[in-house]
Amino acid sequence: MTKEQIQEFTLRTTQENHSGLILVLTDIVRVYMSEALSFYKEGNADEYFRSVELCKRALNELIDCFNPGDLLAYRVVSILRFIYDKLVMSAVRGVPQELDRCASMLDNLRIGFVKLHEIDTDGPVMKNTHQVYAGLTYGKGYLNESVGDTSKRGFTA
Repeated sequence: MTKEQIQEFTLRTTQENHSGLILVLTDIVRVYMSEALSFYKEGNADEYFRSVELCKRALNELIDCFNPGDLLAYRVVSILRFIYDKLVMSAVRGVPQELDRCASMLDNLRIGFVKLHEIDTDGPVMKNTHQVYAGLTYGKGYLNESVGDTSKRGFTA
């Protein structure tokens, strides 16, 4: 994962509500899965195993976001566990075990997560974070972002 992607995911994490965090984790899993497939095609075994391990960790976090008592969440978690099993087999055997199919399944789940996020009106999960504003300022090939008022952070005496 590139530094730009890490910064983007970090920014999104601080600004999103619960359904937005599910989208962020889905995107992170998808990036690691794509990296694993590309490293395998390149023949870079160390990076392949590293990407599969990071993908498994992110997928565990995604699974933990769902309430196992809800029937629909139970079905989604079943799909995510299937993907996790394929990641485990990919790590054990050293070759991608239907990871392209798993990526397609994850993309289909993401469509539903986007719809869920559109109707979710809750506020951000993380409170007391910096408000980030994107402005049109000069930067070489990128958009500069500035952090808003930080005087309301921490304790006051």
